Amino acid sequence: MTTLAAIEGDGWAVIAADSQSSDGDGFAINIPTGKMFKNNELIIAGAGQVRGINLLEHGWEAPAVKLKNLDKYVTSILVPSIRKCFNMADYEYKRDGESVENDNIWIVCIQSRVYRIESDYSWERNSSNIYVAGSGERFALGALEAMDAGSVATPAQAKNVLRKAIRIAAKYDAYSGGEIKFMIST
Repeated sequence: MTTLAAIEGDGWAVIAADSQSSDGDGFAINIPTGKMFKNNELIIAGAGQVRGINLLEHGWEAPAVKLKNLDKYVTSILVPSIRKCFNMADYEYKRDGESVENDNIWIVCIQSRVYRIESDYSWERNSSNIYVAGSGERFALGALEAMDAGSVATPAQAKNVLRKAIRIAAKYDAYSGGEIKFMIST
């Protein structure tokens, strides 16, 4: 439960995340390091279970980006590596007739390009260059659209817009809050 948001610009990207961790009963704490981290060349932000964030931050090493085609890297190298980590930690599950899943949605930045990786390991890119994830994603997306976030020109402008969007999301989503953290890729 979280609000993640990102804006991809021309040669840069900014990712923002709240720092509140909440359970279904409403118990909330602030995570000192947040829900976002660097692992080798990647910036990774996770919405969902903290266990997945722990595994990718402390129990896995992101594979080097050796392909120029980043979509191919995500599909054929990154996602299989994440699956291997989660499988070894018994963090995947499978419902009858469905794909294998984990309990997270990820926003991943590779060389200033942003990807949203779903719980079923599929990935998406957005032509608007705006990305959101987590329980507050709808509020954040509405705020970003209202502020015309897709047209910001600099990382500094993106950071200001993202801060406002996550504050709005936290106001209306009981599972988001705390300090807003940022990471910038240039």
